[in-house]
Amino acid sequence: MQPSQLQIPRKTGPGQLNAFGSNTRLLRPSGGAGKSPRFVSPYVKLAAPVLVTGALWAHLWIGHAGAVLLTIVVAVVLLLIPRPSIVSSHRRSWTKLVVFGERIWLNRLLVAVPQGLNHRLTTLYLVFWTGTLVAVLGGFTASPILTSTGLLVAYCAQITTFQKLVQLYRVMKDRDPLYRSWSLTAENDNHRDAPEHRKSV
Repeated sequence: MQPSQLQIPRKTGPGQLNAFGSNTRLLRPSGGAGKSPRFVSPYVKLAAPVLVTGALWAHLWIGHAGAVLLTIVVAVVLLLIPRPSIVSSHRRSWTKLVVFGERIWLNRLLVAVPQGLNHRLTTLYLVFWTGTLVAVLGGFTASPILTSTGLLVAYCAQITTFQKLVQLYRVMKDRDPLYRSWSLTAENDNHRDAPEHRKSV
């Protein structure tokens, strides 16, 4: 058979092609085809408000300049924590579902999402950032009321956002080939337990 006559097998459908990066709609421009998007872990998002606020509270002991410097260090450390890929063997953990849902929501201009969920998520993100800013202001001014109120609002919004993102993924997972590919498990013919490998041993 000549190379020009080769065809892609039928079993290699759109979802499997997207799993290997042929669909670049959801890939970052700097990532290139074949590289999966990476996101900040939900655990980091949960830890960030209280860590940043706590660092700002340190101005009572090390001064405002020291507190700002400590806050910058905390922010850099949080950003440098290895970010999880959406392609991994633990696709059903709640953190992965949150990441899947967030990617779908960010891609809503290309693949439409239910308007009800879209409006709720937009509102929740605004509430989260408002609460975080209030908590940060409370940390900078050493106000227990502002800090506690801001953190309470931020965490309530954040947890609810996670729930809505998981719900969004479950609603949208079968509406686009790339979304379906996230739940596929790649097969490796070179695995030592494969039938071909056992025959050759």
